[in-house]
Amino acid sequence: MKVALLASRRMVMGFNLGGVHAGYTCENKEEALAHLESCHKNREIGIILVSNTVALMIQDKIQEIKRSPEMIPVIAVIPDDHEQGLFC
Repeated sequence: MKVALLASRRMVMGFNLGGVHAGYTCENKEEALAHLESCHKNREIGIILVSNTVALMIQDKIQEIKRSPEMIPVIAVIPDDHEQGLFC
């Protein structure tokens, strides 16, 4: 299974260096929805990481996918690179 990331350009570059298989820069809702749909349909992708900023743009679609009976892909919302604080 592969890992994909939907986030800012800076986060995508960093995660690609860390080994994420596919990174997609999302600067607006339309791009974010298109990339999420593409990742969701790709059976090789098992985990989709979504930055908080991107998730706020497409939260309805994320919830729709999470509520589906399919176990894969797992979607996890992660903090953006500019967010402060402790996250677990």
